[in-house]
Amino acid sequence: MTRKRGGKGSSPTKVSSRDSLRRQHRPLPLAERSAPTTNLNTASGLSAEGSLGSSGSPPLRLSRQRALARLRKRAAQPSRLNRSQPLAGVLLRGLSLSIVLGLTMAGLSQLLQATTPALPEAALSSAGPEPAKSVLSGLPTDLSSGEAIPALQERLLALAAQPGLTVGALFWDVETGHFAGVQPDQAFPAASVIKIPILLAFFQAVETGQVQMNEMLTLRDDLKGGGAGVLQTRPIGSQVSALEAATLMSTISDNFATNLIIDRLGGKETLNQKFRQWGLQHTQISWWLPDLEGTNTSSPRDIVWLLSQVEQGRMLNHRYRDRFLDILWRTQRPSYFRSNLGQEVRIAHKTGTLRSVVGDAGIIDLPNGRRYLAAVWVKRETPNDTRAEELIASLSQAAYEYWSAAGE
Repeated sequence: MTRKRGGKGSSPTKVSSRDSLRRQHRPLPLAERSAPTTNLNTASGLSAEGSLGSSGSPPLRLSRQRALARLRKRAAQPSRLNRSQPLAGVLLRGLSLSIVLGLTMAGLSQLLQATTPALPEAALSSAGPEPAKSVLSGLPTDLSSGEAIPALQERLLALAAQPGLTVGALFWDVETGHFAGVQPDQAFPAASVIKIPILLAFFQAVETGQVQMNEMLTLRDDLKGGGAGVLQTRPIGSQVSALEAATLMSTISDNFATNLIIDRLGGKETLNQKFRQWGLQHTQISWWLPDLEGTNTSSPRDIVWLLSQVEQGRMLNHRYRDRFLDILWRTQRPSYFRSNLGQEVRIAHKTGTLRSVVGDAGIIDLPNGRRYLAAVWVKRETPNDTRAEELIASLSQAAYEYWSAAGE
């Protein structure tokens, strides 16, 4: 029996089936693959037999990849809204910052306005006498930046201990801020030392244009003052320039000229209000000059602090500060500070003398270049007690010796 070739397990039927399968999976010709079709299955990527087809649109995997690629491309390109968001954010943050800064500055301005008038009162101690060893506490900001001088302080206290005399004194070094004194917060009858703050108020009014130095002031009978001066000898109705009146007020202590300046600046209460604005605690004008009863008052600390502000250029610009100091340099009455000092010491000052009190205040320049400010009053129980002038000279000598040695 002869066996037919065809291989093991092969038969015509099986070969035919394999050929049929090969034909089913054979790729279609290019023309057929590109031809359009409306069959839902082929449109969705399925062949008529339900397998992945290639005769319609691209395969599903490729379509998804292309769709994802388009989505990524769109996401990578920011829209107009996205591009405008950074600019809008910057504008919004800028507007918010402007509002916050505006509210902050407004609040700060209100705080400064509310606290500025009260600052000097808080910095200065209360009115009236205080124990000699505690008088230097609570100095204004510009005076308390330095340190008390124990050696000089002790000497001043020893000199001031004289029966029948009440002392108020303060010495302050411009360069270091160091100081020493005796009861600088006690209010004293100011006498003609009150003319220092009046002179300063005059030059402030000139600086701000409220007063012209060459304007003419008319001598009136209701302003006429006796005592020191030359204007009282001139006819009522005659005139004098504002600058001349201010100069006479200080250089020769002319009382009529002082009243002219007080009147031109708005009167006593207007000046008192300005003194309070400056922070002067005990300085007040209660009567026209001459004030024989001693109702006009001031204190050593008030005057030294005021002179320190002028000396540092805070109360007047340089032009009018120089004029202010020049008038004080030209004071004709010898200073009570000078008695024991050499002529090489320069003193810009203003004295004040009544039967019950003597005083002096000013700026003292030493040959070694040191400068210090001083204000001293001595109230005397016995009218015209000459020990008062001698005591001012002794206190001045102590300060001079200390700062002369410090300079060397």
